[in-house]
Amino acid sequence: MKKLICSLLILSLALLVLRVSYAQDTDLDTLRAADINADGVINVLDLTLIAAHFGTTPTADQALNPDVNGDGVVNILDLTFVASHFGKTVPTRPPVAFVSANPAIDSQLAVDDTITLTFDNPPEDVTVSTGDATITDKTVTITGPFTPGDLELTIAWTDGTQTLNYTVPTPDTEAPNVIGGTLSDGDMDVDPEAINSSGQIVVEFNEPVSGAIALLTESGDVVGWIGKVEGNKATLDLILGKEIGNEITYVIAGTVRDAVDNETDLSITFTTIRAPVAFVSANPAANSQLEVDDTITLTFDNMPEDVTVSTGTATITDKIVEIAGPFEPGALALTVTWADGTQTLTYTIRAPVALIRANPASGATLDVDDTITLTFDNRPREVKVSTGTARTTGKTVKIKGPFDAGPLVLTITWADGTQTLTYTIEASDTEAPKITGGTFSNGEKDVDSEKVNSSGQIEVNFNESVNGNIALQTAAGNNVGWLGNVRGKKATLKLVRGKEIDGGTTYVIAGKVSDTAGNSTDINIRFTTASKASGIPFEVTDATFNTLVLESEVPVLLEYIKDG
Repeated sequence: MKKLICSLLILSLALLVLRVSYAQDTDLDTLRAADINADGVINVLDLTLIAAHFGTTPTADQALNPDVNGDGVVNILDLTFVASHFGKTVPTRPPVAFVSANPAIDSQLAVDDTITLTFDNPPEDVTVSTGDATITDKTVTITGPFTPGDLELTIAWTDGTQTLNYTVPTPDTEAPNVIGGTLSDGDMDVDPEAINSSGQIVVEFNEPVSGAIALLTESGDVVGWIGKVEGNKATLDLILGKEIGNEITYVIAGTVRDAVDNETDLSITFTTIRAPVAFVSANPAANSQLEVDDTITLTFDNMPEDVTVSTGTATITDKIVEIAGPFEPGALALTVTWADGTQTLTYTIRAPVALIRANPASGATLDVDDTITLTFDNRPREVKVSTGTARTTGKTVKIKGPFDAGPLVLTITWADGTQTLTYTIEASDTEAPKITGGTFSNGEKDVDSEKVNSSGQIEVNFNESVNGNIALQTAAGNNVGWLGNVRGKKATLKLVRGKEIDGGTTYVIAGKVSDTAGNSTDINIRFTTASKASGIPFEVTDATFNTLVLESEVPVLLEYIKDG
């Protein structure tokens, strides 16, 4: 070993001779590396250290490291490196001083912040009590993470030490929170007019944020308001023509993040109130007359909600409300209320019309062409009959035939009811009225004019009811002047004083009568009154008849003949 060391020393001296011949200026770091024992002079002691460790691999904790070139092995290269600077002195540097820290001492740091230290010269052998230190020339950068709480950071270097105090708050891991604004999530019945009038929707956060915001419909369509995120606030500004409407669900959507990139997805849903529903019209119109069971139809501009009516039953179909009775007869004040208003309509409710009687009464026998008269308590409406023709005049309905012969079931319906009447219809009368008797027979002679004048009346009887006219005429057709009257089954001629009939005159009872079926009969009954005789009345017996009458030389007028 001693021989090896000696040999190395001799070689070093030889190299020394060469170095002296070719010495050049060397930088300070190189000189410090060659001064292995750090005594300030590169000399034989440094060469001895290399020789003593020649061929070895220095350990990390080795105080004096003869591996000056840092290739991991102490060898001839290290020896040559030191020999090439043999005899040089290593200049003594001034002490390195701490200048400043950023952030400043006693300030607040984030867990992952970086502290930058500045020195007046590059510091050596820097150590820190926490964090990782990186040295770049005169700057030492210390990176975290740092433990939240009070931080006492000690930095040591070759020439000194420095303690820095900081406060490290707990890291912000919470996403930004919405703390207020124009609307809350789930708001209902929002007044769109108020929003459109203000022209802006605001969302407030608990910390400054950045990001984007938009106003959408529930289906995701962009409404078109201008979104902006700035500071603790996000705003949506109205663009003219993009106003929000009634009964629509909108979503304020977007994403915001805080300074440490904690992110919040924004979704605020609100629904605008429906437009106030207005009453449009009523049918029948207010102040008109209704039936008890009529229906009133109301029309609105939109579908009304919460509809109530003061009377009747309301049914809602879209924009229509139907109010069905029955309503009480008389004056009706109908009040309709709905979510947005109220309306009062006045009507007159007509009482139901009732049938009072029928003439002829039900069960009677009628002719084919008879007329049935119905009487109601008020004028009936919408009258219909199962047979015949009905005509309404006031409270009366007349039903005219012809009706079919046989049993008749007549059904009458009107707006307020129905009634069935039964009758028996006789076959049509086609026969003219017949004279069945009277004061005279046609062609009768020797009528006692005094007796007729005394009774003051001439009668003609018929087999059925008739109407028409009758007169008493002379054979020449002159009206005698008696008063004629046709009623029921009788025609009469009444004497007018001064118009007595005379004896010995032919008269004609003339006229024309018709039955209810229109069958007519001409009246032509001729009679002749007896002549008036002069003389002395006497009584004739059977014993004197031949002598006084048959053998008389003067005319004899017989007034009565008994038994012969």
